[in-house]
Formats: sequence, C-alpha cells, structure tokens
Amino acid sequence: MKRRERSWMYDRLDGRNLKPDFLKGVGEFIEFCKEHPTCNDGDKIRCPCPLCDNRRFHDTETVRVHLYKKGFVRNYYQWICQGESLVESSRVQPNQYRDMVIDALGNNKEHLLNEEGNSVEEEPNDEAKKFIDLLKAAGDPLYERSKLSVLEMASRIASLKCEFNLQHRCVDGFASLMNDTIPNNNQMGRTFNSTKKVLEGLELPHERIHTCPKGCLLFWKGDAQLDKCRVCGSDRYKKTAKGKLIPAKVLIYFPITPRLQRMYATKNISEDMTWHAKNPRVQNTFAHPSDSQAWKHLDTTFPNFASEPRNVRLGLCTDGFAPHGKFGSQYSCWPVILTPYNLPPSMCMKRPFMFLSLLVPGPKNPKGNVDVYMQPLIEELKQLWEVGAMTYDISSKQNFNLRAALLWTISDFPAYGMLSGWSTAGKKACPYCMDKSKAFWLEHGGKVSWFDCHRQFLPHDHPFRKNKTAFCKNKVENGMGPHIMCGEELWQCVKDLPKATDGPEALKKLKSAKKGWFKQSILWELPYWKDLLLRHNLYVMHIEKNFFDQLINTVMDVKGSTSDTTSARKDMAKYCKRRQLELGNGNQTMPKAPFALDKAQKKVLCEWVRDLKFPDAYASNLSRQLQRLVNSSETYAPPLSKRVT
Repeated sequence: MKRRERSWMYDRLDGRNLKPDFLKGVGEFIEFCKEHPTCNDGDKIRCPCPLCDNRRFHDTETVRVHLYKKGFVRNYYQWICQGESLVESSRVQPNQYRDMVIDALGNNKEHLLNEEGNSVEEEPNDEAKKFIDLLKAAGDPLYERSKLSVLEMASRIASLKCEFNLQHRCVDGFASLMNDTIPNNNQMGRTFNSTKKVLEGLELPHERIHTCPKGCLLFWKGDAQLDKCRVCGSDRYKKTAKGKLIPAKVLIYFPITPRLQRMYATKNISEDMTWHAKNPRVQNTFAHPSDSQAWKHLDTTFPNFASEPRNVRLGLCTDGFAPHGKFGSQYSCWPVILTPYNLPPSMCMKRPFMFLSLLVPGPKNPKGNVDVYMQPLIEELKQLWEVGAMTYDISSKQNFNLRAALLWTISDFPAYGMLSGWSTAGKKACPYCMDKSKAFWLEHGGKVSWFDCHRQFLPHDHPFRKNKTAFCKNKVENGMGPHIMCGEELWQCVKDLPKATDGPEALKKLKSAKKGWFKQSILWELPYWKDLLLRHNLYVMHIEKNFFDQLINTVMDVKGSTSDTTSARKDMAKYCKRRQLELGNGNQTMPKAPFALDKAQKKVLCEWVRDLKFPDAYASNLSRQLQRLVNSSETYAPPLSKRVT
C-alpha cells in the first residue's frame, strides 16, 4: 500500500473527536491482521501503538482502544510485524529511480521502453545501452527480497561520500564490509569505482582544460596542441618525482546547456521553469528577480527572447574559496556559479539549482586574468543567445529552442573589479563616480577616504548641504552627483581597450596610466551586455560583515582592531570640527570617544547577544565565544595606556 494512502494513520484527531478516516483505517488494520494468522498469537494480534511497539499481543478490541487513544508508532506505514511483505509493499510503490533515469535520459528513447522484452536483431548503440543498463539497475533489487535497487544503493553511497567528504579507501572499506553482511547473491560492488560505473550514464559532461601556469592563456581551440605558453613561454607540463608529465594547471569547465536541458527533462521541475510568466505579480512587492526593473528592461528590449517563457535568465557569481580551510596550505581557487532565475521563490537561488560552471585553479587570486578562464563559458553563453539548443520539455511533450541570457553578476567589491574591468582600489574605486570621485587621501591614516562624498546625492534643498560642522568643516555642498552612464556610454569607453586574453604586456601600459579601466571585460562580448539595465551587483553579505566588524570593534574598543586610533584622531582634526575628540597634551593623550562603551556597557551587550536564540546550527558557538568575552578582563581594557575619561 502506498505511503500516502496510509496518511490517515497519523491524522487521528479532529479537535477532540477521532476522524472518520482514522476509524475506518483502524478497522481495515484489524481485518488485515485477521487475514494473516501466522503472525498472531491465537486470537491475539500485535499492537502497534507507541506503548506496545509491536512487542505485545492483545485481543482485537484492546488493540483498537490502544490505537484510538495513542495512535500508531511512528513511521509504521508497512505492517511487516502483522505479515505484510516488504516485496509486495515495494511493488505498489512507484520506482522513483526508474523515473529519474527516464527524466534524465529517456525523453527521446520511448521506443526502447515500448519494445522492452522484444527480440532485436541489432545491438543498441552506446547511448541507448547506457539507458537500458540504467533502467535495469533501477529495477533490479540489490539482492533477493531487498527493498533497495542497485541504482538506489549506488546513488546513496555516492551521496554520502560527497556529503561527508569521505576518501575512496574509506568508501571501499565500508562497501566491502556491507558486501560481507548481505546475502552472497547480491549485486553490490566492493569498491567505489564499481559504484561509479553504475552511475556513469547519469553524469553530466565536463571538460578539463590545461592552462598556462601564470594564467596567460588556455591550451584550448587553436592553442590546444602547444607545449609552451605563446605569451610568456611557460611549460604546459611539469614532471612528477617518477618522471611522468602532468599538466601544470587545469581549469575544470562544466557546460551549462546540458544542465538546463536536464531541468526541462525532469517532470517536477520543467513546469516550474515557466513560473515567472504564469504567476501574477503583487504591485510594489519585490519577491523574485522577475519583479526587478532589470528583468523587465530585458523583456522590453528583446521582445523575441521574452516571448518564449521557457528561455532562461541566469545570474553569475564568483568568489575566492580556500578548500584547505584557514589552517591548511595557502591555496585559493575560484568557483564560478550560474543560477537560473526562472524557478519560483521557494526553489530559486537554492543550493540544488546553483550550478558550478567553472573551477578556476589556484593557488592565487586570478585577478584580471579571470577573463582568460571564462572564455569557454562566454562562448557557450553567446551560443545560447544567438543559436540556442534544441531541448525537450517533458511537461508539454514538445521540443523547443532553448535560449539563455546572463542577467547580471553578483560578487564582493574586489571581484566586482575583476569582472567589470574597473579598478576598485584607489581614489577612483567607485564605479559610478569614476573620474568624478571626490575621495581623498588621509595623510596619517594612509588610506583613501570617501568621507563627505555622499552629500552631493541629496536633494538640492536638503539642510545637510549647508551644514558646516557635522561633515567637513566649513564646507557647503552645492554640487550634484555625477552622471550615471548607460551601457552604450560605457561601451564607448571600453571598446578600444585591450583584453586580458591579449596578454599581460597589452595591459601594463593601461594599468600604469591609472585611468580606472584596466581592461575590456570579456562580458562585453555578449551581444546584449551593453543593453542591460544592471550589469553588476554587490554581494551584500560581504559588505555587511566588513561594516559590522569595523563598527563593533570600534564601539567595543577592541585593541588592534578598532578604527579609533591616534592616526584617525589626527586626520579628524584636519577635516572635522570635533574638538572634544582631538588629541591633547602634545598628542600623548586620547580623549574617550562618546561612542566607545565602558566595561559595564560591554558586559550588558555581550550578555544580551549571548542569550539570543537562533535556529539549530545557525550560530552554534556564539554563546561560548561571548561567555569567554564576558569573562575576560582584557576585553574591557582600554587600547591605550593613557586615557582621559
């Protein structure tokens, strides 16, 4: 009996009364027990209430009363203690793994399903053979009377290996142990490699592309046969201790097209891929990327693309990642992830639908050379826009030409510069103010400051514009914010600039000029890039974290981390009217700032945060860290030996 058909077992009460479906179901359960006398003790049957837990026998009326009062033991959908066969029960359940194979590979192989069991005169081709083998693995039990199929067992082993980062030898050991504990006539492999062979037909394609050790070029397309980098002369291969040649650096590329096609080949996902077109919008509510002006602008600018709701809008994000952790070797790789935005909010931007597209090798930040590694992805995105890919939509049972557009990128501020080609360091770091930036250099702090650059964006009659004391002293702001350039204007600025793929020598002269632009981003090769309303987004989490760190360290007066230093006080005296904070006694004493908490205030704040309740595993060690902070007297020690309170 199907699990959902026995949902009545755990839906017992309607207020204070028993539900009719539950009463009827208990009667059916009693009759089922009577039909299987071999599992009974004479006239008594096993009671599956939580108290008896199938270990005690009672007469049918006592069992009925127990179930009315206590209900069934948890997750007892299969009545195996009352004689229900596991094999019989599993036969009536749909084979989800068989459906998975058909979803993934079977949309154009209906003839193989229809002819199953018939004699054929020709051997199937390799692709069809993979499909047939997977169907067989999905249907064959691991051993006689097993409720697991060969494919399900292989899938679960592979999933556990990835989830817990197990080594091959560890999986081999467990597989061998399990093989010895189950019946001899089983179909379970003894090694992880044999498990992988079962899943081979389901895997999606990937490419391993050799790269120059310095990131100058890819040994790809016309350069695929080279043994040395034609830009810097570095060797493509390096020798191991045994004298074997291996590639010095490898880029792993996962094409996005097969992954999008598989989404449309999956029954429970294909219908959701048109959610953005079918569901009504709530005015003035931003619940999904399709509510944004950038999405609507793309639809308006390219109506032919927008006319097919199955066309995909993508977002790209990237950031550095240290696979060995904080205390391992200093190695950083850069994953590039694509996310399809067609799905509803409950699925959109969730982990299963964030597709790793590129894994840029380390050990260092690729910086401006990230464009070199992005070449295969950009070429595929151009293909998806200009030509498309014939795709089968299982929800409509139709083939259609799938197209896709990159809507925007999401990154932190340094990666913003890597992707856009505008330097995010120095006085011109703001990608909107650009050459009109009013940032200045702090003489004592040794860094660039954007203090008081925000007043120019206020309405012309705002009182802050004429305030001479709260901002830069004796300064009135009459100017207006700089003009924000559109995509076409930006394209005119960058169209003649060298690209990262031209080699480092081509970019040196441009970087030394310090004009802001240090390359023409490879993203401009996308035909629609200059027509987008919003090309780059900042990852808010990074900005919030950095801002919070500076704020809390300053307010808590954390030694070595606070921004309230003697250098900051000296620069403040030059630009601001805050005499109460200026250094005194020949710059030897530093008055206490009104925003810095004293010991008692810090303790109150820490204890409040310590007592906050978070979901499980959300902030598991926060209270322990704060307890250490509260108990430490050093936490409340002032950062300077001389303080005026």
